[in-house]
Amino acid sequence: MENHEERRRDIARTDGGKTTGSSVVSATVAAVAVVGPLVGLMSFSLVATMTLFLIVSPLMLIFAPVLMATVAILVAAMVCVGVAAVMWFVGIAALVCCGREIGVGTGVAERMVESVVRELGYGRSRYL
Repeated sequence: MENHEERRRDIARTDGGKTTGSSVVSATVAAVAVVGPLVGLMSFSLVATMTLFLIVSPLMLIFAPVLMATVAILVAAMVCVGVAAVMWFVGIAALVCCGREIGVGTGVAERMVESVVRELGYGRSRYL
């Protein structure tokens, strides 16, 4: 069985209109008018980036130890904030447990932990 489309791959499918030379020229001019400024801006951006990179590279070598120390301090601060948040949650949970043991059943701490306990799926009598 022959496949007629395989033989005629070079014919483009159109909506029935003929492509004229003037429409090809106008499409080419429109494409150049749109793409030309974009290529120019991309070229300018590349040249500006490379220039800044060449200027800043020696400065990065000079200030790298200072920047590394700054990054280390920032990472340590973020870790400490995470540890503080975990300690806060454990402290609130401990306060609620202690309050339940001595008979205090209402308060801000209980309401804060109660919503988390419901989301985790624990029963009302078990907090940790």
